[in-house]
Amino acid sequence: MKSGFISTLNWTTSSLKSMSRLQTEIATTTAEISSGRQADVGLTLGVRTGQSVSLYATKASIDAQTQSNAFASNILSTSQTALSQVLTSANDFLSSLITGSSSSSDPETLVSEADGALSTLIDNLNTADGQRYVFGGTNSSVAPMVAYEDGPETAVIDAFTTAFGVDPSDSSVSAISADDMSDFLDGAFADLFSDPGWGNTWSNASDQALTSQVSSSSSRLEISTTANTSGMRNLTMALTMVAKLGTANLSAETRAVVIDKATQLAGASVAQITTASANLGVTQTRIDSANSVLSSAGSLVDTQITNLEGVDTAEAKTKLDNLTTQLQMSYSTTATLMQLSLLDYA
Repeated sequence: MKSGFISTLNWTTSSLKSMSRLQTEIATTTAEISSGRQADVGLTLGVRTGQSVSLYATKASIDAQTQSNAFASNILSTSQTALSQVLTSANDFLSSLITGSSSSSDPETLVSEADGALSTLIDNLNTADGQRYVFGGTNSSVAPMVAYEDGPETAVIDAFTTAFGVDPSDSSVSAISADDMSDFLDGAFADLFSDPGWGNTWSNASDQALTSQVSSSSSRLEISTTANTSGMRNLTMALTMVAKLGTANLSAETRAVVIDKATQLAGASVAQITTASANLGVTQTRIDSANSVLSSAGSLVDTQITNLEGVDTAEAKTKLDNLTTQLQMSYSTTATLMQLSLLDYA
């Protein structure tokens, strides 16, 4: 027959242990109510923990793709805004060229408009979103277009002087024949806007536009265009020939050659830039569709995670209330026991 020791300590120890257990359970249940998931997922799920890890990996992949698409949409939006301004300016200039072909028009006004539009075009092509130049292509850390006075001006004047023996600002340009001007525009001047002249004189941009993969199953899509496209070169060329080749001092016949050539180039550039803008619009539509799929997939994964790890908050609240009641009773019982002593019965 075994005998045990009876003491005040033995009476109170069991109550204190019960209180500690209840406090731990209350803390765990409170955390579950707050988070909506099991406090110890691994302990609760056991062998199914791997399923939970897999779901979280899928969720992380969806979130990363969603963030990537947001980045792409931001570049697309910035590009489209700038392209819209370029197109508006190009259309206005084209209208002025058509008006300027009449003998009654003031060539000085046309030259002034072309000069302002050239500066605006360069500014628009140097648009940045705060982190990169959107028309720089893969070379997005450098402004894609060089300011006219920082390089192109010297190249244009040198080409003009070599061809005609006078500076474009010289009044003697009035002696330049229409045929000679036509040859110059199609030859030495055009070379400044084709490779390698364009890259050496005007542009720091890459031919490769910025791209992004909008879903795991899609190929990479262009999310911007570059300053090196034909539309940008043609518009720059049209504006430069009107603004910088002494157009106002040319003879009427020679000026007509310049205006006709500029009209052809500006018309072509409007069509080319419009196509580029439309292509970016298609990319934005594909991103919107991909985001819709990602949102649905993310919601499904969230539901699966909740079903796997979630707790019934109503049931947990009931459990918390019961635990709290038990703890209060334990406090009361312990307090009573602490007032008892075997010495009272000795």
